[in-house]
Amino acid sequence: MNKLIIYTLYICLLAGLIACSQQESSTATTAAEATSPAIAQASAPAPEVTAAAAPTLQPALPVTENSDHEALLASADPILAANKRLCYDMWRTLVDGRDVAAARQYLDENYIQHNPIADTGFAGLEAYFSNLGPPQAIPDRIQRPLVAILAERDLVAMAWVDVRERPNAPGETYTTTIFNMYRIKDGKIVEHWDHGTLPEGMTPHNYVPPAINSDYEITLASNDPQLASNKRLVYDMWRTLFDGQQVEAAPKYLAKDYIQHNPMANTGLDGFLAFFRQFARPGPVPPTMANFIDLVAEGDKVVMATATRYLDSNGNPYTTTWFDMWVVKDGLLAEHWDTGSFVLPQRAPAD
Repeated sequence: MNKLIIYTLYICLLAGLIACSQQESSTATTAAEATSPAIAQASAPAPEVTAAAAPTLQPALPVTENSDHEALLASADPILAANKRLCYDMWRTLVDGRDVAAARQYLDENYIQHNPIADTGFAGLEAYFSNLGPPQAIPDRIQRPLVAILAERDLVAMAWVDVRERPNAPGETYTTTIFNMYRIKDGKIVEHWDHGTLPEGMTPHNYVPPAINSDYEITLASNDPQLASNKRLVYDMWRTLFDGQQVEAAPKYLAKDYIQHNPMANTGLDGFLAFFRQFARPGPVPPTMANFIDLVAEGDKVVMATATRYLDSNGNPYTTTWFDMWVVKDGLLAEHWDTGSFVLPQRAPAD
């Protein structure tokens, strides 16, 4: 069976089990959250206490800002530093300032858009931002709270703190992480991925659905042996724990004090194991990931983009991008952020 189908069947199984526990299939924890090392503490039944007491599970830690933007923009490689600055300045100009004309200097005319809310091409981007209102003063700094900026090869990944209201709890908030990833060519941004999902009542625009990347070995390679090792660790972890569902292998990849920032998950290796043991159906570990798009690694961090599918208002599937980010320490994954949220669109079933 095709590996993507196997993967989708697995995550749909998880989504169904979670939906049953919450009695809300449309807003239950979805497969995308399940496939990331993070799931709602509220979604999972409390561990049964036996004679050998189960470990005390701890909630996820809030996502916090790194306010030192100059440090985030720095790189020993001048090309990577320039790519980071390009994306940073584009964001200040286009997103914060809504100045589409001024942003043209940063974006290619044939800009490829993978967010289903906007048409592809610069014209589609122009139409989207023009509808948000007139241009504003362009700030010196990005206004959203940044977590990280990573650059490798021709890619830049940016992560932000996102504060949301907890469902059915007015005034109570939680944090999650928003990601954007860009591809740079000849000093212009030519391609964009994010976790764009369709609001109720909207159908996909003329965007380019993100495609599975079969050239994973090129992506995993690096002239820096440490970066290559970090990327391989992430890739192999995903194949083993999620595609192969070999949950008991988690200590090989995750540090015992693994820090979790997905708001629906428990922090720590014990939290990971407690949840995924409920659903795991171990099978062979596939040689390649089923839904891989790309990886960006810098320093001790790795950002991974994967394809995920939801249903639009008409019940038709559309594809968007899911993101995870890890810190690697001493050969293990020590900290994790992802796009997890308490409310996401309904996951599309397997083909």
